Amino acid sequence: MKRTPVESSDVVSIGYDPVERILEIEFREGRIYRYMEVPQDIYDHFVKADSYGGYFNSYINGYFRYRKVEGGVGKTYDGIAIVTSNVRKVEYLRKACESFGIPVDQLELEIDEIQSEEPEKVALHKAKVAYRLAKRPIIVQDTFWSVSALGGFPGAYMAHINKWLKPEDWMALMHGKADRSIASIGVIVYYDGKKSKVFNRTRWGTIVEEPRGTQGSPLEHVIIMQGFDKTNAELAGEGKLAYKEDESVWHDFAKWYNMQRKLKLA
Repeated sequence: MKRTPVESSDVVSIGYDPVERILEIEFREGRIYRYMEVPQDIYDHFVKADSYGGYFNSYINGYFRYRKVEGGVGKTYDGIAIVTSNVRKVEYLRKACESFGIPVDQLELEIDEIQSEEPEKVALHKAKVAYRLAKRPIIVQDTFWSVSALGGFPGAYMAHINKWLKPEDWMALMHGKADRSIASIGVIVYYDGKKSKVFNRTRWGTIVEEPRGTQGSPLEHVIIMQGFDKTNAELAGEGKLAYKEDESVWHDFAKWYNMQRKLKLA
């Protein structure tokens, strides 16, 4: 059946057989469905609709018998897309993926972040919203920080705290605190529209007595992670990572994703 391409975030093309009264719709990712006994006027209104997705959900989906057209295969992706505007996150992912030969794309999408004390819940919500916008398998990554002496502050609110507090503000908050430990919870969520996979790693560090370094966020000027003798900001200034490559959440994801690719080829 011949289909006419349309401009839509959900629908790729639409076709109609007026004799058989069959409506054929190609959705994103190559999914093609045929809807039976569809009146001509439904098709006419559909192709003229301001929102193809809206009209489909209101007047077609659930109203007609349908079947999937076999062989309707869309674009497949060998690599992975990370949704972020943070170039350092992209660098971290590419470094972890390069040894496995996994291509990495960066996507910048506007996503409203829910507020929650549960890091995985925040990241999973972002991943599902990002997938709906990107129409392809994606990952999102978030790092949550927890200062023991401050009752777990700042938790999931690090993006806001980085805008409000300077390194000296962190020093004021930690003044007189005997326990200067801080936990870094790195979370990556993969989502492909059907399944999700969560990766997380918790690492510990110490808040120093005075800021050191010139690069990175305010918090990175005042923390030293276990196994290092320099702050994250100092390491960033030297072009070094503040974690061991094969012990990172980035490596955990890359190793798993590479295995999934191999299983698909087997």
